[in-house]
Amino acid sequence: MEAGVVKALKRVLGEDRVLLDEEKLEPYQLATIPVDRKIPGALKPRTVAEVQEVVRIANAHRIPLYPISTGRNWGYGSANPVRDDSLILDLGDMNRIVEVNTELAYAVIEPGVSQQQLYEHLERHRTGLMMDPTGSGPACSVLGNTLERGYGITAYGDHFEALCGMEVVLADGSVLRTGFGHYDQATATHLFKYGVGPYLDGIFTQSNFGIVTKIGLWLMPVPESFEAGYFFCRSEADLGPVIDVTRGLLLNRVVKGSINLLHRNRSLTVLTQYPWHRMRGRTPLDEKTWQELGAEKGVGIWNGVVALYGTREEIRAAKRIIKRRLRPHVAKLQFVSNRLLRLLERFQRPLGLLLGMNLSELLKALKPSYELMKGKPGEVSLPTPYWRMKKPVPDANIDPARDNCGLYWFAPVIPMTRHHVRTFIQTVEPIFDRHGFEPCITLTTVTHRAFDCTLPILYNKEDPEETERASACYRDVLKACMKAGYIPYRFGIQSMEELAGREDRFWEVVETIKNALDPNGIIAPGRYCR
Repeated sequence: MEAGVVKALKRVLGEDRVLLDEEKLEPYQLATIPVDRKIPGALKPRTVAEVQEVVRIANAHRIPLYPISTGRNWGYGSANPVRDDSLILDLGDMNRIVEVNTELAYAVIEPGVSQQQLYEHLERHRTGLMMDPTGSGPACSVLGNTLERGYGITAYGDHFEALCGMEVVLADGSVLRTGFGHYDQATATHLFKYGVGPYLDGIFTQSNFGIVTKIGLWLMPVPESFEAGYFFCRSEADLGPVIDVTRGLLLNRVVKGSINLLHRNRSLTVLTQYPWHRMRGRTPLDEKTWQELGAEKGVGIWNGVVALYGTREEIRAAKRIIKRRLRPHVAKLQFVSNRLLRLLERFQRPLGLLLGMNLSELLKALKPSYELMKGKPGEVSLPTPYWRMKKPVPDANIDPARDNCGLYWFAPVIPMTRHHVRTFIQTVEPIFDRHGFEPCITLTTVTHRAFDCTLPILYNKEDPEETERASACYRDVLKACMKAGYIPYRFGIQSMEELAGREDRFWEVVETIKNALDPNGIIAPGRYCR
């Protein structure tokens, strides 16, 4: 960068918030996918006014900016930009919880607000409200996940649906407020999503049209009662009927939240690491060893979890319906309540001896997932990227990028029918097998009619040959699923420009909007755009 530009940026932000040294930039270059971006610097504004000034300077000198929230976009690029020579605009220090309205159940937050920060605020102030956390970990940005149209498992699991009212800094440095937010006297900015006139919020998600500096977020009142149902299938053949039951429970609103179906392989990546000694260093894991590990950990071939929220009467009624419909197709169905969990914790030793079970290990696995469904962020899912690592998973503060884990996320959306799920599995499994990786499938109900499959490619990033195979596996599985019609709901930085570059009227319109709002192309060039 020119000395004059650096001087101008330091005048706005101060010396310590314009990072140019290689050592200070190293955290931004870490990733679980094999990318090596050239990052000339990072900027750390603390206010919207500072963001505006930075954008004006960048626009005047045509310097590309790549905004991040907390940079923990693991498996999709972490904090890396799509293109080289982009300045990282790190919004992590903009971490104010601007407002929590307990009467109308919403919050207004900035990009740096983490899941843990919002959770602790709601608990500390006894708001009677809960957030919908993802499995991405306590330190991840709430706003960042919402802008990627991420999801959780509670009744407020569709995070974009829960978004209401945005503040956006545009490429010319001006501020846009969506919905009713641009009217000074508006009283329903964070209560009614659409405002009046064209609805613009959607174009600032998965895009590079502006820099979102605040969002309104609807929160869920803590329910009178909560229970989680856990079940597993006897065989692969039971998955089809379970899918049919799942769809019926959601379409008929028996279940307010989501239902997760985890294949045995995926469950085991959370509970243990690759058995290098047992496999004598060979990969991938063979079916016999998978079966042995599943038996040791008490994991079925398919494992389900359903979260129930509501009054005691609602949950009693839902449980009766779920038991009637699911039990013919599953080996075990157990509902867990707060009371049962406290009982197991209090008497785990005598109950364990009586039942012939290691209740300590069971609770260690059960409690974090149970608390996640109650709105408490945790690291329950974060061991997965360490599957092929030859060092142990940290006890806390898990960071797959810092620890050089190898992880690609592949997240296609699949119609919620047994035919489509079977076709999808038959599409991806041979590709993983050909490249020497274990398919570890989770199916999560992102609508009442569709699953999102979170399918990780887990590899040893310190092995160049295995890293190349992982990249080839990603390319091949993406190509095959696109051809079969199972399109991912989000992409990593390595795929965005290829996605948008093909002949497609949709991406032509996206390009037109980009050119209108950001004619110099300074905001996140290449991000979901040509």
